[in-house]
Amino acid sequence: MKGPELVDSRSRFRFIESCIGLIGCWFISYAIWTPRWLNDRGLWSSENQTNVDESWTSGDITKALEAERVFAMVAFLMSVSSGMLCLMFALCWTSQTVRSYSNTRSLLMAGQALDPTTLLLFTLVPTGFFFFLSWALFTHQHIGEIRDDITRLGSSYWLGVVGWALLLAVLPVVFLAEKFVVPEVLPDLMKSADMWWNAPEVAYARSFSEGCNRSEHKSHHGFKRYMSVP
Repeated sequence: MKGPELVDSRSRFRFIESCIGLIGCWFISYAIWTPRWLNDRGLWSSENQTNVDESWTSGDITKALEAERVFAMVAFLMSVSSGMLCLMFALCWTSQTVRSYSNTRSLLMAGQALDPTTLLLFTLVPTGFFFFLSWALFTHQHIGEIRDDITRLGSSYWLGVVGWALLLAVLPVVFLAEKFVVPEVLPDLMKSADMWWNAPEVAYARSFSEGCNRSEHKSHHGFKRYMSVP
């Protein structure tokens, strides 16, 4: 672990987006597993289904609770994996990491799909979306209580709001700002790949490998001709 690199605009945006994602994932994970949503009841509380709207049937309540908890569990698992990805890009990824030949070739083959900030967007936005579904179901299920007294809402509920807002609203805005400010990375990667491919030691290794392949092919062909002679 080398620590954050903040030498240019690309690395600074990567660090900012990683921090936003990490904070959002932490808030979502905290909100999912703590009970302070509404009157000290949370997503996993057995009292979660009390005092709901009278128009709800027992079947509707059961389905809503199941969906609410399934979405919350999916969001938690995604927040853990996405948080680890944020830590890696914030602390371990440098401007030289992407210059290695294997990474450069992968980026050129896949366009910008493997760019760190694009990967963060593709993983963090679904994380926030799944948690938002769970949060929305909980809010809709208890909308009557919330309207009666909004002060019943606890810290877990509001931290969850901040979490999905960071991932669904703030992160895409920062990502779009990065695309307007930071120059395109693919032309530099193509130049790096061409320089690597045309380097003397690489050219020598490539010619040596091609010569070995030709000699092996000739030897194999001669051996087949020798074995075919009666």
